[in-house]
Amino acid sequence: MKKTIILLSVVLGITANAQWNLTGNTGTTPGTNFIGTLDNQPLVIKINNDEKVRITPTGQFLFHNIGYTAQIWDKNLLFGGGMSNTTGILNTAFGMGTLTQNATSSGNVALGSNALASLTSGSSNTALGSGTMRNTPSATFSVAIGTNALENMQGGTGNIGIGLGAMGSGSLVGDDNIALGNSAMRYIGNGSLNVILGANSFRALTTGSNNINLGYSNAKSILSGNNNIFIGTNIIPYSATPESELNIGNWIVGNNGTIGIGQFTNQLPANGIAADGEKYKLFVKDGIRTEKVKVDIAANNGWADYVFEKDYKLMPLNSVEKFIKENGHLPEVPTTEEAIKNGIELKEMNILLLKKIEELTLYTIEQQKRIEALEKKVK
Repeated sequence: MKKTIILLSVVLGITANAQWNLTGNTGTTPGTNFIGTLDNQPLVIKINNDEKVRITPTGQFLFHNIGYTAQIWDKNLLFGGGMSNTTGILNTAFGMGTLTQNATSSGNVALGSNALASLTSGSSNTALGSGTMRNTPSATFSVAIGTNALENMQGGTGNIGIGLGAMGSGSLVGDDNIALGNSAMRYIGNGSLNVILGANSFRALTTGSNNINLGYSNAKSILSGNNNIFIGTNIIPYSATPESELNIGNWIVGNNGTIGIGQFTNQLPANGIAADGEKYKLFVKDGIRTEKVKVDIAANNGWADYVFEKDYKLMPLNSVEKFIKENGHLPEVPTTEEAIKNGIELKEMNILLLKKIEELTLYTIEQQKRIEALEKKVK
């Protein structure tokens, strides 16, 4: 009987020592002693009988901070979020309140408190930073990096907001917008295909598409605008609602295809029609210096060689003399006042000057013939 009691005590002692104690164990051997399972089942840790941690047979570590039901454990990586997930797969949630409303969406990454908290439909979104895409119910292929970036986006595809509050405060509905920089395009509500690079640029824009910006604080106060290109710093558009404006460093400007070089006080005419009623595509302040200028001539009759045709009526020299005395300039040539008021058209003026040279040549030839005739009479 005594031997039996001793043997039982030894067995019980061995069994007790083989368990993990509440106050810890000593003499353990890594690899031999472990916490875990010996079958192909997850290891589960519960608090108050509510599952909080699960390590799957495939090596995924899943963490929850509130109750859940019917989780898809083996296809998501969830740390503090994703508690409503039912059929969504390949989601990664890291942070308090991340992906809290998502049940079926897949391929989303939320890192930072409340990132993608309201998402209920959409896939393949990446939100990195506290509050990124927090109030977004639907989105696809969108990226938000930086606190509150794309925070209130209501729907869209392919939007990218990088920087504190980038496209964050407006209820964006649109596709393929890019905002890079703190508060870049912050209040955008409706628009697509905007590329805004630079902090505070297009900050107040609520409606607009196809705008391109490179530089700090450009067009920051406009509420709407389309098809604009701004490159530089602190650029203020000519119009409060610009359309098809170009501004590069306040030195190269444009309006709907009309280009200006220099600092212009007023906006260029969109149709290129200047004060003289003529249409131009390029306006330049303070002159042009170049080594070569080539002007196209539209047709054969646009040149002055018709002066040498047989039926051309050359004005008699006495008539030319009379015209000069009465008007103070050659026939067909603009007056000084007209030139100052309207400028001169380079091609037309060159053709006119050539015409006068050719007429002068005819006068000279005629005069030479008369001289030769007089010389014969003298001999």
